[in-house]
Amino acid sequence: MKSWYMLSIVGKDQPGIVAQVSGELLRAGANLGEASMTRLGGSFAIMLMVEYDGAMAPLNDLLAPVMQRLNLHLHIDAIEAGLHHPLEPDVCITVFGADRTGIVAQVT
Repeated sequence: MKSWYMLSIVGKDQPGIVAQVSGELLRAGANLGEASMTRLGGSFAIMLMVEYDGAMAPLNDLLAPVMQRLNLHLHIDAIEAGLHHPLEPDVCITVFGADRTGIVAQVT
């Protein structure tokens, strides 16, 4: 039975992270849902919803070689099916300005 999982992957930014992670998931027959990827400083972070025909432990084992090879940290959570669809309204807020303490707290 297919289940949905939230993968959080963090590590030093380097070429090939997305290609190697998504390639391994493709070979395992996983379906990618929503994803968010960002570079923060010299690090790269991925949050990725994955539909996988198996349990969490085999999914972790499947990705372990990539995590070791690229020195990445992986965390997996089981999530409810159907939550991979965007909720309405879908809102994006962008703030531009000089850096200062409290910007995010004041905007939200």
